[in-house]
Amino acid sequence: MAEAYYIGMDLCPDTTQISFYNDIKREPETVNQLNNKETYMMPNILFFSNATNDWYVGSEASETRFKEEGVILDALYANASSENTVEVGGATYSYRKLFLMMLKMHIDSFLYRYEGASVGKLVITIPEYDKRLFRVLKGFYKELGLSEEQVEITSHLDSSLYYIFNQNSDLYVNSVALFDYSADGLQYFRIDITRSREPDTIQVIHEDYSEQFNMALFKGDNISMDETFAKIVAHEMKQTYISSVFLTGLGFSEKWMNHSRNILCQGRRVFAGQNIYTKGACYKAVGGEYEEFYRKYFVETDENVRFDVGISSGEEEEKFIPVTIGGRQWYNIHGKINVILDDTDKVTIIYRDRKTEEESREVVRLHGLPKRPNKTSKFSIEVEFEDPHRGAVILKDVGFGKLFPTTNKIYRKEFEV
Repeated sequence: MAEAYYIGMDLCPDTTQISFYNDIKREPETVNQLNNKETYMMPNILFFSNATNDWYVGSEASETRFKEEGVILDALYANASSENTVEVGGATYSYRKLFLMMLKMHIDSFLYRYEGASVGKLVITIPEYDKRLFRVLKGFYKELGLSEEQVEITSHLDSSLYYIFNQNSDLYVNSVALFDYSADGLQYFRIDITRSREPDTIQVIHEDYSEQFNMALFKGDNISMDETFAKIVAHEMKQTYISSVFLTGLGFSEKWMNHSRNILCQGRRVFAGQNIYTKGACYKAVGGEYEEFYRKYFVETDENVRFDVGISSGEEEEKFIPVTIGGRQWYNIHGKINVILDDTDKVTIIYRDRKTEEESREVVRLHGLPKRPNKTSKFSIEVEFEDPHRGAVILKDVGFGKLFPTTNKIYRKEFEV
């Protein structure tokens, strides 16, 4: 019987990792390369063989390029949104098309291992939000022949939370530390859990150490790197009690930690792994019990919207009618409802803080509408975000059947909360 897999894909500039949910083990399992069992990381390159007219991806592309004549294509991540073209094998491709081809081949190379396998849900995690990359990835579901709801894009930060809060609860009795040491330098995230008041809160504190701690700065001097990291660790570990520490990123793949490791391990558990984000994305793909922490806690990060946007029902016993619900990344929130106006030419917009339940209000007057009988003016109300604090409410006259056709009037109210 064919199986639909829940998949987490960690997409970085140079490499991709894939994890799938193992129903028997009840946890994500990261996929090894077929021709290199020692690594999960698949190079983000394509190779076209002139001899066979075949395409290769990842480690197979790296291997085949030295055996056959052909065309190697890299920097596909950096050029993902580019419509610039290149000719390969007598055909013309845009870099955008090649990038999406590469991603599909990564997925297909996994599905190929299991007869009749398909994608149930795919969550792609990227280092951080990038507008152009996000737009390209939003259309990836079409390449896979899936529905739009079956593919979701998130961030490393969000994926790390899914990973951490699906581990044993004794690892996050107190705060949790995450060090990410990539080619761009060191990033530090501290996840604090507050249980003293309702609702319980997860707050993420971020420190950017990339200027003072990066691979180019130390130029292979592991002793200096170890001593500098030890000072950073000592400083951060004094801020609050840390139950556990997670280390990820290529910078931690080499064995250079001595003094710093001793400080890290003082009274806390330490874990190192390159597949934290792909496994976290996999947990998110499964959903259900694995997103329970997002229902239990109020999650505060730099990318999450902390308020709901809705309208007043306008009735004597006023009700809040939500258009968008916060608590998620701003770039993954979009809402739309239809309303019929009842003896009014105005709409009251409400912004409600999810943590304090405090509200702020704005009134939009719908000027210039033709006179219509009561309850025959129908509007769509949409909310879109520009960042976690700013966005717009868009109201569109959609008419009321053939009797009262739309005027195509659009009212836009920008907000900052």
